[in-house]
Amino acid sequence: MSPLDPGRLRLALLVLLTALTACALPRRAHAKPPTPITYRLEIPDPHRQYVHVTMELSPARGKHSTLAMPAWTPGSYLVRDHARHVYDVRATDRKGAALRVEHTDKQSWTVHHGGRPFTVRYRVFANEASVRTSHVDDRHASLMGTSIFLYVVGELSRGAHVDITLPPKWSAHTALAPAEHSADGHAVFSAPDYDTLVDSPIELGTPTIATFTVDDTHFEYVLTGAEGTKIDLDRLSKEAEQIARAQSALMAGLPMPRYLFLMRVSPVGGGGLEHATSTSMMMSRASFDTSAGYKRATRLAAHEMFHLWNVKRIHDRVLGPFDYSRENHTKLLWFHEGFTETMEGLSLVRAGIVEPSEHVASLGKRWTTYLGKAGRNHDPIEDISFDAWTKAYQPSANHPNVSISYYEKGDFIGIVLDIELRLRSAKNGRSGSVPGLFRRLMASHGASNTGITHADIVAAATAEAGEPMDWFFERYVQGTEEIPLETLLPQIGVKVEQSAVWLDDDGKLLPELTPAQRLARIHIGLKLDSGATVRNVEPGSPADGAGLMRDDQIIAVAGRRTDDRRTVNVRLGEHDPGQQVELSLFRAGRLLHRTVTLAENPRRTYRFSLLPTEELSPVVAKLRDEWLAVLP
Repeated sequence: MSPLDPGRLRLALLVLLTALTACALPRRAHAKPPTPITYRLEIPDPHRQYVHVTMELSPARGKHSTLAMPAWTPGSYLVRDHARHVYDVRATDRKGAALRVEHTDKQSWTVHHGGRPFTVRYRVFANEASVRTSHVDDRHASLMGTSIFLYVVGELSRGAHVDITLPPKWSAHTALAPAEHSADGHAVFSAPDYDTLVDSPIELGTPTIATFTVDDTHFEYVLTGAEGTKIDLDRLSKEAEQIARAQSALMAGLPMPRYLFLMRVSPVGGGGLEHATSTSMMMSRASFDTSAGYKRATRLAAHEMFHLWNVKRIHDRVLGPFDYSRENHTKLLWFHEGFTETMEGLSLVRAGIVEPSEHVASLGKRWTTYLGKAGRNHDPIEDISFDAWTKAYQPSANHPNVSISYYEKGDFIGIVLDIELRLRSAKNGRSGSVPGLFRRLMASHGASNTGITHADIVAAATAEAGEPMDWFFERYVQGTEEIPLETLLPQIGVKVEQSAVWLDDDGKLLPELTPAQRLARIHIGLKLDSGATVRNVEPGSPADGAGLMRDDQIIAVAGRRTDDRRTVNVRLGEHDPGQQVELSLFRAGRLLHRTVTLAENPRRTYRFSLLPTEELSPVVAKLRDEWLAVLP
């Protein structure tokens, strides 16, 4: 055999080196995923309201692990410090030997395990009855994962196995995937990661359940706490089914195979919280004494269900994956909550639960209330969204003068944008709308769980309209211009009327006014509690100009004694706009007198109604029909 030449020798050595290197490298494609964390839950004495948690980790990474309880619950933008309800954190190795546990900050514990598998045991006091926290009593347990399950810092992607020991005769209801079924009083579930685990509330107890199917998606309506009442589960479930069908039609299908409405009724309380494949809802028992309660329940279900698209799949990039240790600030709450309100209203009409005329009339009442809020245009709504953590849910006394609910204003922005898109797209030979905007964002971002930005919303709106829409967001989202609802509604077939109780149909002052009409005509800018103590002074109002301030206690009007809010109003109503009135008051124990020049109330009552179809052009009639369409 002839010897290799130098070139061939170098090639042979390179091939050998490449082969040896490949053998030395870890084969990540075939790496075994980490073993899921096992959580075992027990409620041995429900009346004591403790959930006992055992957490098993095998194997453990490194020499120590830091465990933490979330500071907040996604969907509720307030730091709640769930760790304040955690007690008796202890750790052992698998042989039962105690391990050192350091409580390192308000919500974290470091376990020194030396790399060995270990077990952590702790208790959670569950006494907060809300949809954002956990509550246990002798009849049920509503478990919100962010207040029950510790997580391993740096290992949120690790799967979870949940084994619940059920109190006698109780059952478990959750969107978590069942891991196995057993007849020995256990309910066992699994989750692919921590986000899924805590995004799936667990209801334990003896609820009543109704089921239905929409587009191959299985729905369960789980009603807890209705024992001894006449609450009609069939009605609640039927209307929830109507909502599901309407929203499926609006969004061109449902993105999940199973969904749970978890409704809990209690002596007090209310609210809802969205999840990717379920929702937690809570209402008072007394709410269902009238049909109005059922309407609120259905409206709540419509709002929370649409969140399965808006915020759970279509979401700001900072709202998933989550940082559970601190605030996750976003400027898009006006979109995630406000536009969900918009879609809630449309889905109720589509479902045939709310008549189009009723929807429009309600819009007029809400617009009247909205225009009476002094802080509605003080700051851009995107800034109000960003500050929600510290201002919306921990408001200062001046909050009404400098802010507005991002739900409320966001809804009106959504309604106005919906009309703008319909009008502009029609002129451009297209068919655009806010539902279309959501369908676009679902296709481009939601389906792949890719976070959105403000620019993505603008781009989707522009595509729907067939022309640039950046100006709209600059004015009403990033700016503080008044929302032009009154000018847009007539363009889509809605009659806009405004009135005041002291004016006739021609807008002229009535010749004689009742005491109530006289009072309504007066504008002073004070909000009083029942005892005539000032709770707010509207900026720029007559009261503000006279130097009144919060906590002033009004004791006389024009020299006549006043004992409460009613008598203050009676005395003020005896005067006309333009007159000066002396108010006597106590301020921090000092007797003061202030002269107020009364003004005429600039606010009006708005009434919106549908114009007769025969008065509309074919184009406008078609646009209105599409806007307020009812499913066949």
